[in-house]
Amino acid sequence: MKSLLNIKSILASVIFLASVSSNAQNDIKIVHYPEQPLKEKTSNQYYLNFDFIIENNSKDTLRLTRLEVRAFDKNNVLVQQKFLDGNGTAPSINTIPQIQWNGIAKSILFNPFPEVNMMISKLEYTFTFNDNIEVKNIVTPKDYEQLKDFNLPLKTKLLVYDGHDLNSHHRRFNYEFTPIHQLGFTGNFMRYAYDFVVLNADNKQFVNKGENDSDWFGFGNDVLAVADGEIVAVETKQKDNKQFDIPALKDNPLALYGNYVVIKHNDNVCSMYGHLKNQSSAAFKIGDKIKKGQKIGFIGTSGSSFFPHLHFEVRNNINHDAEGIPSYFTNFNLILGSETKEIKKGTVNTGDIIQTK
Repeated sequence: MKSLLNIKSILASVIFLASVSSNAQNDIKIVHYPEQPLKEKTSNQYYLNFDFIIENNSKDTLRLTRLEVRAFDKNNVLVQQKFLDGNGTAPSINTIPQIQWNGIAKSILFNPFPEVNMMISKLEYTFTFNDNIEVKNIVTPKDYEQLKDFNLPLKTKLLVYDGHDLNSHHRRFNYEFTPIHQLGFTGNFMRYAYDFVVLNADNKQFVNKGENDSDWFGFGNDVLAVADGEIVAVETKQKDNKQFDIPALKDNPLALYGNYVVIKHNDNVCSMYGHLKNQSSAAFKIGDKIKKGQKIGFIGTSGSSFFPHLHFEVRNNINHDAEGIPSYFTNFNLILGSETKEIKKGTVNTGDIIQTK
């Protein structure tokens, strides 16, 4: 009799836990954005740059204890499997900045598995919360084809000071962060952006301590259009003072860049050149036709700029819901110390030293 009671008790507990798990699953909403991420080709792999938006609609505390991804080819055959969990003295799950939701909350989780095999056509993510609640999310990325060839926007030796890898500040733009969201942003317009810094022959960025704009070798350098197109936005009146009006972003999402030029190349493909020098694009207006390689401004320090550099990005529009797009450049050299590698067409990465041929 006692044994039978124990069995009934265990069964009741299992049923209760299953009910709790099922209810908890219903209280967790996970979506990914963009809805169909683009596959950016880097070397011999693809790079997936997208975010998960995780929403806890319960009053319970949720903690992400494991995240697994299973990747499949077009025939639904497993190609790769990776995970983050709580194992070890420095658990890999802790590489995700925010893994706990205290009651009703919503936040971004940047995809922590950006590099994928080129054969992959579908990814299945399994989120495990509190060790026993599983929620799945299916991602079907698509290849990105750039219709026009792009030159680099500067014709000199460059350091890719910051690109859009997982650790880049461009990649980690949190549009769900309340102050940013309240300004109207609903996507990551700089998801595939670059900060280019000019180098001299000794690979130095500036003379003295770099305290003055004129100390930097790039300050005042020509900025060139990467391809033919039409100007759809331009600002040239901002001072080179590393400042911008944050509230102005609510009406103009491009105000972040101080002085800028945006060129539309074809439907939903615009190149954006930011932090340009005061009045350096004064000759241009919206509607002007631009030729590939045409000078459109000079490097400055306008807007949110710590030092003279060119912020370059490709995006699908100039509004608050803009999303970034990959960019591939043609005919440049990747400088590897005393060696040089010729690149016919490809991306560049944070830390690369490059030069247009």
